[in-house]
Amino acid sequence: MLNRLPVDVNPFKLVEQGRCLAGVMPLQQLPRLVEVVLAGTQDVAVTLDFTRSIGGRPMIKGHIRGNVVLECQRCMQPVTIPLDVPVEVALTTFESDERPEQEGLEAWLVEDERLFIQDFVEDEILLALPLAAKHEQCEPVRKLIEALPSDVVLTESGQEDSAVITKKNPFAVLKDWKKTE
Repeated sequence: MLNRLPVDVNPFKLVEQGRCLAGVMPLQQLPRLVEVVLAGTQDVAVTLDFTRSIGGRPMIKGHIRGNVVLECQRCMQPVTIPLDVPVEVALTTFESDERPEQEGLEAWLVEDERLFIQDFVEDEILLALPLAAKHEQCEPVRKLIEALPSDVVLTESGQEDSAVITKKNPFAVLKDWKKTE
């Protein structure tokens, strides 16, 4: 699978021919993904089968596989996320086409009978990434501070102070305002 994928294709012709594209998508060709991932992320393997759905709609089925390195949102260290993105989209030429959704498929709008493989693959990967990447087990960068009741005061050593702070009501000055009239 060392093949490079084409830049753009006519997906409807590929569906008629029953073609399958398989190859490697270099990371540097995916600019939006490059902004999100860390160093160490490798190229992704892509398999796209241009076929028809059960209802006869032109569609793309396949997989995108690889590993991406993201920043753990707990410990801020690199975390490797394995990708195994199943692709199953129906091709359509107009936005208001509801038939793909009726078949349980996601619609992909094809303009000018051209599908840019790089954009298609990048969109599928970005949709599959976790919202917050994290290790299974890791410690946060900073210690979490538990919320305490507002009337409890801690001393420097972290022990509860028995003295209770009386809060001043910021509206206390208005209490007598109506009485002066």
